[in-house]
Amino acid sequence: WQKRCVEAAHRRGLPFILHSCGNLEAVMEDLISYVGIDAKHSYEDEITPVTEAKRRYGDRIAILGGVDMDKLARLSVGEVKEYTLNVLKACAPGGGYALGSGNTIANYIRVENYLAMLEVGWKYGKYLLAGHP
Repeated sequence: WQKRCVEAAHRRGLPFILHSCGNLEAVMEDLISYVGIDAKHSYEDEITPVTEAKRRYGDRIAILGGVDMDKLARLSVGEVKEYTLNVLKACAPGGGYALGSGNTIANYIRVENYLAMLEVGWKYGKYLLAGHP
């Protein structure tokens, strides 16, 4: 049924973005090559870190989000900034990556940590996308 949804989106000139929590590693190749998804959102460091997803699939689909929710909840503001910058350094080169959280920002995420992630994205995102260190 997802292939039909992808085909319907593509007939209308729209990309198909899959949001799925959990471990899809066993079916990712099928989702990309058979179903035809254009992008995937929701990555968790405990399952498949976004940096690994970018390495494996980033030349075929867009990689969205992936700043780990547990890290957003538990790290200090400085640690969130450092972690986010490392995600950008690994995922931005070559394009096909959009910075964001691994899932919906829940009420247990400190606002300061969310804003720290956004600040790093605004400050470094375009620079790193252009391939600068």
